[in-house]
Amino acid sequence: MTSVRELDVMARFTSAEFRRDPYPFLRWLREHEPVHRTGKGFHLISRHADASWVLRDPDRIFRTPDRDRLTQQFPAAAGHRSVTLLLNSLPALNAPAHTRIRRLVARDFTPKRVANLHERIERTFEGLLDGVTDRLRAGHVVDLHSTLTKPFALAVIADLLGVPAEVRDNMAPNASELASALGSGDESLLARADDHAAQLESHFQDLIALRRREPGGDLLSALVRDRGDQDQLSPDELISMLWVLWNVGFEGTAAAIEHGVRAMVDHPEQSHWLRDHRSAVAFADEVLRHTGPQIFLGVSQIATRDIELSGVRIPAGGQLRPVMAAANRDPEVFADPDRFDPWRDNSASLVFGRGAHHCLGVFLTRAEIATALRLLHERHPDLRLAGEPTWSESFTMRVATRFPVVLDGQRRG
Repeated sequence: MTSVRELDVMARFTSAEFRRDPYPFLRWLREHEPVHRTGKGFHLISRHADASWVLRDPDRIFRTPDRDRLTQQFPAAAGHRSVTLLLNSLPALNAPAHTRIRRLVARDFTPKRVANLHERIERTFEGLLDGVTDRLRAGHVVDLHSTLTKPFALAVIADLLGVPAEVRDNMAPNASELASALGSGDESLLARADDHAAQLESHFQDLIALRRREPGGDLLSALVRDRGDQDQLSPDELISMLWVLWNVGFEGTAAAIEHGVRAMVDHPEQSHWLRDHRSAVAFADEVLRHTGPQIFLGVSQIATRDIELSGVRIPAGGQLRPVMAAANRDPEVFADPDRFDPWRDNSASLVFGRGAHHCLGVFLTRAEIATALRLLHERHPDLRLAGEPTWSESFTMRVATRFPVVLDGQRRG
């Protein structure tokens, strides 16, 4: 392969070849240049030991970018409401603000709340699957993304937050679109992201007012409940939190289910893992490690002092982005890492992050993926892909915009 220094790595990440199969290039990057400075000025960190250390940040060396730094890096983004919401959201905050807001959300976003949603998650998926089943059994090619995984993930996050059914479709998010807009600095993309942000903000303000008047059993009702003298989220903090939960809690989950479907098709010898929920969770964990949708971290970690990783010196102020898709196939941590094996110990997987920024939604995401794959395999063990998925233009995530499937031996188009 050509020297990585002669390549535009970011362009490589958006190439059709990379979207079809990113892992040969990620393996080469990890083995030959595990700390790579991109033309955009940030460093891609590909080895598990380095990526894990950056994410855990045991020595409190790293910070997320503040507004001034992000404006310098992406000058076209200054003044855009979508970027402001991103900067005010939990993944982009540093301590002590991050610690405080995470504590307030975690107080109500608990494993028990997710467990109470389990039956509803199953009913939601089965209801959507009924419609898909009719078309599949009629021999049609079905786009699983638009008919099943996207509406399912949307319905679950909407149920969690108490979003009424009649407004959900108008709030359908596209998190990767904002990441692409921010990275490219394209004014038209940023304007589109702003329009989406404005619509979401308006819906969320109405929803907050509704849940204050008529509280229910959803997460938003818990977050806005009057707690007397106890600390609560401010109106701006609440909007930013809802915005990130809505966006991040949707697109990645839908994509992970689709990657799981591909694993079902490619590895029928592992289908016994989908017979019950507990083993399906292990199958889902391996899907996330083996082909998780996130390629690399969307928000840079800023070094506050000089550091060295894999023999490469990074000065204070250097920006680092762990490449989870490469680190999760590092043979130093995972034996035979390219093999799909739900039996393996995935406790070292970086798919949900590490340390202070470990994903709050881990229990919900795992439950959604495991439930979807188990029920889909139970209903259609003979499901097959009907061609290559159509991939989005995101360079931080590998997500499909179309995922065609058909039942084996049946096809009418």
